[in-house]
Amino acid sequence: MAEVICMPKLGFNMDEGQLVRWCKAVGEEIKKGEVLFEINTDKTTMPVEATADGVLLKTMLEENEFAEVFTPIAVVGEAGEDADAALAAYGDGQDAGQDGQAAAAAVDVKALKLTPKARKLIKDEGIDLASLKGITGTGFQGGITAKDIKASPLARKIAEKTGIDLSAVTGTGVNGKIMKADVQAAAGAVQTAAPADTEEKKVLSSVPYKGVRKIIGDKLAESKFTAPHLYFTDAVDTANMTAFREQMNEVSDRRITVSDLLVYAASKALQKFPGINTSLVDGNIVTYKSTNIGVAVAGDNGLIVPVIKNVQEKTLTAISEENRDLVDRAKEGRLAPAEYSGGTFSISNLGMFGIGNFTAIINPPEAAILSVSSVRKMPVVIEEDGEDKIVIRPMMNIQLSVDHRLIDGLLASQFVEYMKELLENPLKILL
Repeated sequence: MAEVICMPKLGFNMDEGQLVRWCKAVGEEIKKGEVLFEINTDKTTMPVEATADGVLLKTMLEENEFAEVFTPIAVVGEAGEDADAALAAYGDGQDAGQDGQAAAAAVDVKALKLTPKARKLIKDEGIDLASLKGITGTGFQGGITAKDIKASPLARKIAEKTGIDLSAVTGTGVNGKIMKADVQAAAGAVQTAAPADTEEKKVLSSVPYKGVRKIIGDKLAESKFTAPHLYFTDAVDTANMTAFREQMNEVSDRRITVSDLLVYAASKALQKFPGINTSLVDGNIVTYKSTNIGVAVAGDNGLIVPVIKNVQEKTLTAISEENRDLVDRAKEGRLAPAEYSGGTFSISNLGMFGIGNFTAIINPPEAAILSVSSVRKMPVVIEEDGEDKIVIRPMMNIQLSVDHRLIDGLLASQFVEYMKELLENPLKILL
């Protein structure tokens, strides 16, 4: 019997996936366990294997296109089977399985084909199913997606007449619902901007704001505007740290990097000040015993934060080996979702790019992130023999961003000063 293949949900925050490539062509045989296609999830590229032997009968998604999770994208079965019949049967099954809310509605909703995300939106926001009658869905076989719902009927009608893409409109209604005025404003902005854009701006390229870039943007925007950020900065003299690394690398089988020392020092500091190692989960402030430290990496698919789990239980050499492996695979987009989730604290190090100072946005659901800048020779005032003197020292800025809902200024200051102490006296990191 033919099997309908859907876009899988491979991460907690994954709502849609991008098809990178088909590894089999229509009409080609495939064995169970062979890779059928590859997708971009929220942060990485993942292969998806066939679950049974058969022939790829049909595909419904082109390479580089997007689809919501659980949306049918292919049919696999025996040679000669009717792929369209399998899809029709699958669609009927989905209709029959809709939840009780639809059955109890005052309107006949059997014809409403709702995607999983759309059903969740209806349930979460208490949307009247009667308001959905007559919507032409943009999903599989006319299925109604969340994007189709997040607009009033009048707003949808105006959007159809004016050619406005509702996915690009910001709603001002309840829970971000797109209203008539929002579409009219978007239509007016397009008409006003078009001549100026044509005459004064030469466009190099234009790509949809979606996929990994949108996921990152939405996540960071939510963090920035939900968690009140507070920042604490200090400068670290790196002379001792550099000498320490040189001595370590003379006797170590594994080259120790600045990033390794930062991860190890952060773990020690989090154990001393566990109030930094927290998250806000379902109305509870959760403090973690594990120091799961993420290191931000710029990969081919955007920013990704691979996480070294339970740093407090590992040696510096083991941390160095794991850190290098995770970073290398992150740059190649080969991390599994479990390897970039579950963090309790993050570090963003741009020192290798010569950045003198920057501010990092907290990686939710964590409560803090440490940004690390480049080492620069700076004039510093020191006291020697009871007199102040100006000397040139290799200085590095560190800045802690914290969620002020969970972390007060005093605790954050103590954490930063202890990090400074550890990095300036690196032998303490190992004690």
